[in-house]
Amino acid sequence: MPRVDEGVTEKLETIPGQPPNLLRLPKGCNFEPRCPYRMPICKTVEPILEDISEKRKKACHLDEL
Repeated sequence: MPRVDEGVTEKLETIPGQPPNLLRLPKGCNFEPRCPYRMPICKTVEPILEDISEKRKKACHLDEL
């Protein structure tokens, strides 16, 4: 997550493509159509949202392997 109160220390990675339509979210993971690490499970099963710190969360099937 970029911070506006700190200097730039590294290149910010981007996700190609367009974000999903929030009114018609895809089944499974919302990032699946644009993710370079997608797997078949991503198309049908929404990953579980987990805390990774006090202020951050993540959800990815890749961590389940």
